Amino acid sequence: MHRVALIAFALGVAWTTAHRAPPGEVEAPEDVVPLTSLRATVAGPENVRPRHTASWVSPPGHRRSAHGSALCALPSGDLLAVWYGGTREGAADVALFTARRAAGTDHWTAPRLAVDRISAQDELERSIKKIGNAVVFPDASGTLWMIYVTVSMGGWSGSALNVKTSPDEGRTWTASRRLTLNPFLNLSTLVRNKPIHASDGRIGLPVYHEMALKFPQMLWLTPGPGGGVGDYRMRNLAAETGLIQPTLVALGDDRVLMMLRDRRPDRRMHTAYSEDNGWTWSEAVPSDLPNPDSALDALRLADGRILMVYNHAHRGRENLRIAVSGDGGRRWVAGPVLESAAGREFSYPSLAEDHGGRIHVTYTWQRERIKHVEFNLAWLDRPMTVATTAQE
Repeated sequence: MHRVALIAFALGVAWTTAHRAPPGEVEAPEDVVPLTSLRATVAGPENVRPRHTASWVSPPGHRRSAHGSALCALPSGDLLAVWYGGTREGAADVALFTARRAAGTDHWTAPRLAVDRISAQDELERSIKKIGNAVVFPDASGTLWMIYVTVSMGGWSGSALNVKTSPDEGRTWTASRRLTLNPFLNLSTLVRNKPIHASDGRIGLPVYHEMALKFPQMLWLTPGPGGGVGDYRMRNLAAETGLIQPTLVALGDDRVLMMLRDRRPDRRMHTAYSEDNGWTWSEAVPSDLPNPDSALDALRLADGRILMVYNHAHRGRENLRIAVSGDGGRRWVAGPVLESAAGREFSYPSLAEDHGGRIHVTYTWQRERIKHVEFNLAWLDRPMTVATTAQE
């Protein structure tokens, strides 16, 4: 079986390499907000005084371990979070749960089971060993999508992606559908971060490959006429081995910024740019910010700035902090530290901006619970200093 898998992987690499965009096709955009105009001027009483609150998405004792949350601002104004929980990451009892925070309220509903290993097996009609990361997002029609990872053999490198959709913002879900993304055993595609949306209705989802060579990919999804997946196509990037979990930020006028987790010895967050809405990409280059082989997330604020939440360290996940860029991701200004404690883990942030301009972050708290932090721009825009020194 190992020989078959190795042959299939080699053929898969050859197939995907043939579909990669050549490196260096595009340059980083120049006409972006200058770094000197980082401060926001957003009207409304909610942004006059600094506001910062924290709450829990998952209640104490819900599951022994909780990890990998994804946050979505729904068309109705509600927030929906999804994460996986069980005895430990990769255990057979891990399941995906959702919780909702209704617009105008300050509390999260009790977790609801979205899918577990047994229900995934029934819906997909195949053996499922474990469940992993999920993302949730609405399409242009308002249909909510959940794309999540299952593993039928081996570790995370033996993963596949599956889709569930909801017509009622996550209160009910369709049966799972497995996506065939690799013609050879359909192995080793994972997801972590939210997509971008093309003007023609296509959804560009950042995904990544993990078997042997690890590299980022773009999965292009076309919604079907009745909702859910119609056509889909995988497109690989230039050979960026060792970089995974791409995060995308649409900059406007078909320009997109990509930020990447670094599994290589340098441990630097990398960035790449697209000028054609994510179809082709420049070569990824290291930034000034460290990355301790950990997930990050970012979004473009209503005022045009980019806000990122990440672990500011070359090793470990003991601090979770904010950085802001006013020049399309070239330079970053350090913002507040969301949480920090020696020997602890605060990781895998997910970001959303609500209709009132408030920023929401969910993240893993010590692998035990999912925490939620909310703040406004007045809190963000307190005096900041340039982030040039990496924590060792």
